[in-house]
Amino acid sequence: MRRAGIMILLLLVVFAFVFGGTGSIDTMQRLLPPSFAEPFGTDTLGRSLLERVAGGLGISLAVASVTSLFSIILGIVLSFLYTLPRFPKEILLSVSDSMKAVPSIVLALFLASISGPGFIKLSIAISLSHIADVSRTSYSRTSFLMNEGFVDAEKCIGAKNSRIFFRVILPHVMPYLAFQGVSIFLSAVITESTLSYLGCGIAVPLPSLGSILAESRPVILSSPWMVLFPALFLLLLGISLELIALSFSEPDTAFERSHKSKFVSVSEVSSDRQS
Repeated sequence: MRRAGIMILLLLVVFAFVFGGTGSIDTMQRLLPPSFAEPFGTDTLGRSLLERVAGGLGISLAVASVTSLFSIILGIVLSFLYTLPRFPKEILLSVSDSMKAVPSIVLALFLASISGPGFIKLSIAISLSHIADVSRTSYSRTSFLMNEGFVDAEKCIGAKNSRIFFRVILPHVMPYLAFQGVSIFLSAVITESTLSYLGCGIAVPLPSLGSILAESRPVILSSPWMVLFPALFLLLLGISLELIALSFSEPDTAFERSHKSKFVSVSEVSSDRQS
């Protein structure tokens, strides 16, 4: 399942890299149906829909990548600050818990409407709605691991808090953050498309799958390819990310088989010794 999702995602990345562009305006070629010259047809301004869809797909991938990295990094830093003795973690944790009452897309819409359209502004607006969840997840796992014996051993040899967190605890937390990072990536793709559809996302003339869908509303019946192709690639991107996210929740069967075989071999040895 993970391989299928990664393969689809890689194909989408290659498609966006090879064919992506803003498209040149040519009003004499507006709303042409798909053909050999224009496989996806043209839009209301005569621009190549192939270039626009590929460019919008690349914008969605770029925004989601920046959002995921920014959210994970700041969430990890916040969770480390929570472990410091004099840091006011109760206040920030209460604020992060209260932010969960507001849907992330509503919070991102509010922040994006204040800051205005733009790639960096949009990425920051979407990230701020996920940092609290990442910091809470990382801190909950960190609090659980702080009571383990290997952490006590590091404290006994005089290791600093930064070394204990980043060198000892964080590797055990990363699998949970990896799953959450894929979820944030998928949420960022949906949020970016929604905000661009509403006019609060990527600034023109940069393409976006959401803005292309918004442009297709007046001609949705006469030019259905304006809706078909951006929606199709948005669907493929969502399916690939969903497959990757689901694979993180599946048990590693090879790992389990190896441990079961070891358990069987140990049981056999112990039974032979008893006999």
